[in-house]
Amino acid sequence: MNTPPSKNTRFIDCLCMIAEAEVMEAVLTAILTQKEIKEIENRLQIFEMLSDHIPQRDIATSLGVGIATVTRGARAMREGQFDVLAKHLNKSKKM
Repeated sequence: MNTPPSKNTRFIDCLCMIAEAEVMEAVLTAILTQKEIKEIENRLQIFEMLSDHIPQRDIATSLGVGIATVTRGARAMREGQFDVLAKHLNKSKKM
């Protein structure tokens, strides 16, 4: 069964071509607001904190986000959507 191509193909292709962190930061700063970047950072922290078995309410309080945001992250982890990202987060921690 073939899955349809992502509607975000152009965006993803653009990001995949960027190898340098400084260039990636410049591109993301150009297309995202500071609030959007902060939300992405929070999502990454949510995944890391959930992986460390920190209670969802504690995560929400610590990061100043809604419990629904943390619950969405927990659901993504349960559904296996976090698996690929987890590998990359583990690599970046080792660097």
